[in-house]
Amino acid sequence: MAHIVLFHSALGLRTAVLDFADALRGLGHVVVTPDYYDGHVFVSTDDGLAHRDAVGVRALMDRARTALDDAPADAVLAGFSLGAFFAQAFAAKRPDARAAVLLHNVEAPRDGTWNGVPVQVHRHAVDPFISEPDVTALRDAVTASGAPFDDVVVVPGEGHLFTDLATPDGDAAACDASIAAFDAFIR
Repeated sequence: MAHIVLFHSALGLRTAVLDFADALRGLGHVVVTPDYYDGHVFVSTDDGLAHRDAVGVRALMDRARTALDDAPADAVLAGFSLGAFFAQAFAAKRPDARAAVLLHNVEAPRDGTWNGVPVQVHRHAVDPFISEPDVTALRDAVTASGAPFDDVVVVPGEGHLFTDLATPDGDAAACDASIAAFDAFIR
């Protein structure tokens, strides 16, 4: 089983993140869910993003990074939206990471290369926070590094946080499929 560091979205450490983590624990994994929002949770994306901007992405990233202090070098780094941004950035600097699992966010690698860490992406077919060129750039960099790139969890239609059932885009079947695909990818 894997040690997973699971980073929350800009909405904070909500019940949906804890439920997702519990589902992974139920499959035998160790899951850590750092709260780099210090207890702040939000219902609206606009409010969550306003908090992100008020604190600053760099400060939040520094807070989130502390979760890696006790994580093994081969931990799986995963996250939802803003948390996926952090997971991808941290995985880019941890070549021994077992995998990076990016839920609801993908960024093109800054220098166009990747370090061989396997990557799995979970997203809507159309997501206002994900650009197809970024997905393609990450896919190209990951596969060029010799690592697998798995973009298997693509929910039809347009939306964002399908794993958070309390949001308008929440989808229980897609969330269950996401958990199953996540588990299969990291075994």
